Amino acid sequence: MRRMVTGLLVGCAVLVAGPAKGQVAWDAPLLVSPSAPTGWGVFLVDPAPGSGIGVLGTWRGTEALGYRVGLAEGPGGRLAGYGGVDVSGPITRASASFPLDVDWLTGVGLGVGDAVLISVPLGLTVGRSVEADGVWFNPYVAPRVVVDAWMGSDRPRDGLHLNLAVDLGLDVAFDPSWTIRFGASIADRDALAVGLSFRLP
Repeated sequence: MRRMVTGLLVGCAVLVAGPAKGQVAWDAPLLVSPSAPTGWGVFLVDPAPGSGIGVLGTWRGTEALGYRVGLAEGPGGRLAGYGGVDVSGPITRASASFPLDVDWLTGVGLGVGDAVLISVPLGLTVGRSVEADGVWFNPYVAPRVVVDAWMGSDRPRDGLHLNLAVDLGLDVAFDPSWTIRFGASIADRDALAVGLSFRLP
């Protein structure tokens, strides 16, 4: 697994090291819920920070572990690359006394451009999936704190920041093999993503 993580992050940096400038946060939207669909995902993203549309590819082998890599317009309309790994685990599951699923979540990733932005989120994801008339719904909210560390010659003077972000998400599936996914980040992250996830058999 260590080799996969290293390869993902190095590949993202190599992909954009030449022409790319600006950077975006890899974790907005994070798209992690207690019942996140497994499989491949492809998304259109309005990143944070950014000035245009980007693309994001994801892979989730289990509900607890996900990988991502993407390209987007960063600040000033400059191309930026980003990628990361998220990890989550159960705290509690819905029961008669508490109606929601709650997971902890964390991860690490980077955005590459004029500088390198390394971000480490730590928080919770809370939701409850339901099925009605053959349609699966999975609404969730994911509040977290994020440590942002800037590296490189063009980094801000203060290279370390603590930020707050909250994800609002909804997954909808009409067929078990694919899911429509929507996510939005608010607070210190301001981003949107919409796309499809193709579930594992």
